[in-house]
Amino acid sequence: MDYGMKKTPTVMGSQFAHSAGAPGISGSVTPPVRRDVAKRNFVLQQGFEDPDPSLIAQQYSALVFQPKVVLVAIVAGTLFQSQSVFFALCAVLWWNALFPKLNPISALYNRTIGRRPGAFRLGPAPAPRRAAETEAGTFALATALVIHAQLSLAAHVLQAIFLAAALAVMVGSFCTGTFMYHLLRGRWKFVRQTLPWASQVPGRP
Repeated sequence: MDYGMKKTPTVMGSQFAHSAGAPGISGSVTPPVRRDVAKRNFVLQQGFEDPDPSLIAQQYSALVFQPKVVLVAIVAGTLFQSQSVFFALCAVLWWNALFPKLNPISALYNRTIGRRPGAFRLGPAPAPRRAAETEAGTFALATALVIHAQLSLAAHVLQAIFLAAALAVMVGSFCTGTFMYHLLRGRWKFVRQTLPWASQVPGRP
């Protein structure tokens, strides 16, 4: 489900309003609206089209389903110090990046939560999201290898960083993987404009 960017949502007071070429966000932004802006910025940084304001919450909820699954795997792998969990997580994330149309986590979402009336259904991931999956998979592989090598301190450090990155998505609507993707491609302005706390309305990268 894609949306064009013919109209750019601007936050005014406590609601979204459409305007052409709006310069930014009103200074009197209430916390709920600020949260909607962070969700919208997250969607854009993932590589999707500018979402309709009425569908931001549904699309955001769908997109963070996979990070929730990843977070559960990280916690389980850390609690049990299981290299198998991290190897499996690496395999799934790399599979998703290589074959976005065959993403098993998206399929699980679409067949459960995505079947509810009005729910957003997940399709193939754009390049920024696949880059984030590749990065997370690589991190999972590194964690599995250090556990296998019985390097306890290194394992705990990697697990802490991995956990922090997953929590940043869930709590702060900030994805390290897509952030680095845009940054490495020289999209400095777009990166700044799509940070969770950014107040400037972003355009296409």
